[in-house]
Amino acid sequence: MKKSLFQILIMLAVLTAVSCKQARTNENTSLETEMEPTADHADFNKKVETIRAFFQAHADEDIEAQEAMLADTLKFSPPNYNGNKWVGKEEFLAAIKGYHDNFENIRYHEGVVTADNGTVGGFYSGSVYPKETAETKANVIRTYGTWTATHTESGQEMGVKFFNLSTFNEDGKIATLSDYFDLSSLVPKETEN
Repeated sequence: MKKSLFQILIMLAVLTAVSCKQARTNENTSLETEMEPTADHADFNKKVETIRAFFQAHADEDIEAQEAMLADTLKFSPPNYNGNKWVGKEEFLAAIKGYHDNFENIRYHEGVVTADNGTVGGFYSGSVYPKETAETKANVIRTYGTWTATHTESGQEMGVKFFNLSTFNEDGKIATLSDYFDLSSLVPKETEN
């Protein structure tokens, strides 16, 4: 009897230890889950709407509306290689005016065209990889799409795949823009006479 009682007590001690360990593990998991930051979707959506409005103003050739969405201290990295130098708002607006002067029917087509001719998301932010720099805040908005237009002088239709990185200041204005696209796609092709 003493031997059975002893075995029962040992079994109860082991079960108690295992149960306590399981409870602590569940508590730790719960605390870790609660402490993980959550994405601020409202902030992301607000920034995306600003970018959409900015692109629409470009399509409408409304440089004043575009300028109103830019921080006075805007920094711009143009698509052409310039030694990776950032330029200011004045240089950016001059480039925009150049597009307006040389193209008509400017249109932005949001998203990435897939192999099956579908389109997937045009705006992204945050990242879970790599773990060391994982981010849930919409600090940098990544934009994917295609611009199309008609070259004014030649009448040729043009198009360019487009990637952009944008950041915003505390006032909700665009603070930095970094564009990536092939400028040669905007050069009219020679036509045969």
